[in-house]
Order: sequence, then C-alpha cells, then structure tokens
Amino acid sequence: MSDDSPRSIARRVMRASDDVPRISLVKLVDGDDGELARLRDALTSTSRYGYFELDARDVGEASTSHVEPFDVARTYDIARTFFSLPEDVKALYVHSQYANESGGFVPLLEEYSYQKRTAALVESFDVVRELSSWEIEQVRRTRGDDAARGLGPVDWPVEVPEMRSTFCSFYSACDGAARTLYRCFAKALRVDDEDVWVRKFGNTSHCSMRAMRYPSMRRGERNAASKVEIVGISEHTDFEFFTLLHQTCEGLELKGRDGTWRSAPAYENDAIFTCILSDAFEIFTNGVVRATPHRVRPSRDGRDRLSLVRFNGLNDDAVIAPLPQFVTPDRPLNPAYGPRTQGDHVGENVTRASDNLADMLDKRVYPKSELTKPPKRFAQLLVLDVVNSRILLGKHTRGEFAGRYTGFIAEVDSEKDLVPLDVARSVALEKAGLDPLACDALNDPRDLFEAARFVFRGWMPDGGLAVEHEFVCAFRDARAVEKLFPTDARASPDGIIPTWFREQEIPYADMPEDDAIWYPIVLGRFSKRNGVDESLVIGHFEFSGDEGELTDHALREVKFRHGSFNRSSTASVLARLERIKKR
Repeated sequence: MSDDSPRSIARRVMRASDDVPRISLVKLVDGDDGELARLRDALTSTSRYGYFELDARDVGEASTSHVEPFDVARTYDIARTFFSLPEDVKALYVHSQYANESGGFVPLLEEYSYQKRTAALVESFDVVRELSSWEIEQVRRTRGDDAARGLGPVDWPVEVPEMRSTFCSFYSACDGAARTLYRCFAKALRVDDEDVWVRKFGNTSHCSMRAMRYPSMRRGERNAASKVEIVGISEHTDFEFFTLLHQTCEGLELKGRDGTWRSAPAYENDAIFTCILSDAFEIFTNGVVRATPHRVRPSRDGRDRLSLVRFNGLNDDAVIAPLPQFVTPDRPLNPAYGPRTQGDHVGENVTRASDNLADMLDKRVYPKSELTKPPKRFAQLLVLDVVNSRILLGKHTRGEFAGRYTGFIAEVDSEKDLVPLDVARSVALEKAGLDPLACDALNDPRDLFEAARFVFRGWMPDGGLAVEHEFVCAFRDARAVEKLFPTDARASPDGIIPTWFREQEIPYADMPEDDAIWYPIVLGRFSKRNGVDESLVIGHFEFSGDEGELTDHALREVKFRHGSFNRSSTASVLARLERIKKR
C-alpha cells in the first residue's frame, strides 16, 4: 500500500523551476507579437507545464495599458480583517452556494469535496458578479431564470465597511485582464474570429472571486478526522475557462502536461498570478489546450496561507463545444467534449462535489456533524409621512406579535432570490393589505433606504440567529400618502391593521422591547439629516427566558454605501413571486 499522507505527497512534488512561462499582461495589451508567441507555446506545448504566470505588476503604469491595476496588498489586508472577526459574526454571512449561489462566507471544513473522503481545511469569502436586483430581473425576463445563476447582489459584511469597494476594485481589475486574455488566447491559437470568446463574456458570465484562508494545520488534527483525508483543496480541474490565482505563501500544486506535480511559487504582494487553464478552454480546443489539474496542500509551517482566486467563465447560456478548426483528421472530435452550456457544466460539477460532502455528512465520517446554518432574515419597512411627521405601523391581531404594533415585516426567503429591499417594499406591504407598488410613487429613489441592521439572539424558537434589515420609506407628498395608504379598522388576511401615529406618540408600550431602543435612534437620525446618508446603525439584541425578556443590546454606527432602488422593477418582483407560487 502506498503512503499517501500529506507529508509523503509533499516529497513527490517538485519545486517550480525558473522556466515556468511568465507572460506580461501589459505586452499582451500592447499587441506584442513575441509575447503572443510565448503565450501560444505556454498553451500548447506538450512538454511544458500546462499553465503559466501572468505578470500584471506594470499595469496602470504603462501609458498604453487599458486595464486596471491590482491592489493585491490592500485586498489581502481587508480579507484578513474579515477572517479575524468572531466566528458568530462571520456566520451571519454564510454562503448560499447550496441555494442561489450569490456568494458569501464558507466556514472551515465546509468547502466542496472535489474528491471523495477528503475534507478541505479552508474558509473563504466568495464574491460573484454583482448586479442590482433590477438588473437580475432583466436577465430573468429576457434570458430565463437559469441565466441569473451565480449573480449578486452580494451581502457585504457591514462590520468591514471597506470590503465592498476593495473587493469590487480587484474584481474589476480581473475583468479587464480577462477581456485581454480572451482575445489574446484566440490570437495566440490563430482562431479565425478573435472575439469568439470575449463576446460570450458579459454580465452573466460565471466569474466568482474567492478570498481564501488556509489555517496552519495543528498536530493531531488529522488523527481527529482519521476517516477522511484533511487537505487544503483536493485535486480537480476548474470548470470555467481559466483561473487567476495569487497566494501569500506556497501551497498550490499543479500537474503539468508531463504528469509531474509542481509547487507554484508565491509572490506575497506582487501582482504575479498563476494562470490555471480550465475545462471550457479544453473543450473549445478539442484538447489542444488541456485543463490544469491542481490541488492545495494543508498549511503546516505555523503560518496561515491566504489566496485570491478569480474564476473566469463565460455567460451562463454560452454553449461550449469544440471549434471546427480544432477538429481535424489528426485530431478527431473527442466524444467527451459534447456541447453543453457553461452554466450546466459548472452546475453539474458543483453538484457532484456538493454530493461528495453531503455523503460524508450522512455517513458521519466527516469532521463536522452538520454545516453551518445561515441566519433567518427579515425585512421591516417603516413608512413615514414627512409632511405631517407621522409613521404608519401595523397592529397584529394574531401570531407572535398579537396585540402589538410593529413596522411592516416579512421573512426574506433565500429560495425566492429576493433581496431584503425587495421584500420590504413589496411583500411586507402586501402582507398588511397595502399597495405593494406604493414605494414606486416616492419622489426620490433615495427616500427608500436601509437605515439599520440588527442581529437577534434567543428570539427564534430553534435558538438560531435572526437578522432584521430595517428600511425607511419617506413620503414627502401628503396627497400621495392619503391616496396610497387609506386606513380603516379592518385587518388584512395576515391579521394586520395599518394605523397612523404622530412620531411623538409612537406606542412603545405596545411594541416589542427592542423597538423602543432603536426606533428613536433611526427616526432621530433621519429627522436630523433629512434623509439617507453614508452610514448604517448596526447592533445586536439578546433575549432569554420563556417570556423572551430583553437582556442585552449594543448599537453602533458604521460607514455604509446605500444603493437606490429602481421603480420599474417592483412589478417584476411581484410577477416573479407569482411565478414561484405557481410552480
């Protein structure tokens, strides 16, 4: 029996030598023929590595460069800040990869298992192509629901205010590099249509980006999980077209065209990436270009390994199949390369890896007994009549809040792919018997915004966490208010009676305890600043006992970039809900 322990495997891996092809991104942008020839050799030589390094250090400095620079150091700094957060805070952003693939946090030992009986000792925060909910509805309406797989908006951690701008900047730089590489791949391979791939690289392309942390493996950790092999990431090929990977220290291992495993070098904060060739590229070229098998070994030197990974795929509905010029008498069509869409290819392989993980959990051979459950999410809408200084609340005639007043609340169901804003402005109003299109009458889209976000512990019956997004919609036209929000004593089918109160007369004694704490803060900030600003109130409320007594709370203000909603998309949201009901 062979010794396949990580230590034994490490002995059989060669250190990468200096002749790994290194391609200059700036020279590719400038159309350097010599660099294109070197790229062709890196892609097709059967005696070479089957991958290459992409040097992007001079991007932004060269006047002829039309791609954005990579701020590698800054992106790592922000990633470290997120990973250093308490585990229960990171768990608020647990990845929805098993539902709508919209990105987020993947906790330790919850990564896909690309090989059976392996457990990946890694955690990550994943970013997808971020579109607004309105843009995603446009994609669904024109190209179908499947085309919207793997798209944002991302639920960015409010505890790390600069994470969104930093990661989006890095993501955008990757987009620029990808467009250049798609064209240069075609030129290097002498494809007749140089735009054959870049045309399929649009706003629905499968391009997730991952910030990954591999903690140093402690002694005895493997013995504690002896039924499975602890790895960094098990061997696999990527499912998209190509991958750009950066790492802070060595750990990535790649299998070359000659069958030899080599360790990829690390360049700390320099913008030098390992470019890994992926399945779609192999299929398009009928095997002329081969996908690069790779894996990550566990960190063992007492130092955590971080990496930044950007997967570059084509649009979800792009058909991947061998191009005619790569099918010749000497290279007949490989039957394994039958046509499929990029989305289906990714989906099938992700499902297989997900099933491997689920199988180990079911058989109780995995280091964890279950995956981290995402928190329940709710959206609450506070309707303000600015002219008359009034607030519209709903009195509950039954249910958890029977006899008490709240804003208009609805659960955010991740299976319906609705963001909290959509739930607040449509579902929450509809549950109260109000017009779900009312917010479309706002004078300014900025008058509907998220004012606060709170974590509730001890409130849910199952003891799990709940996150509530608090939205304010401020109407500044008194006549519109009377028309849109007629009130009477009748309850909605969900048992809610809308009632107006002057802001000085809000019935806090007949409301949940936490409302008396945060309502005055949110309303006071709105009144003082007359609307939205670049901040958000965040915090937590803790409850205990059979009566749900409030025992602790803490609130603070953080920087926050508010988006504006699109009026015309509300009807699309409602239409989508109707389609879901009919399934």
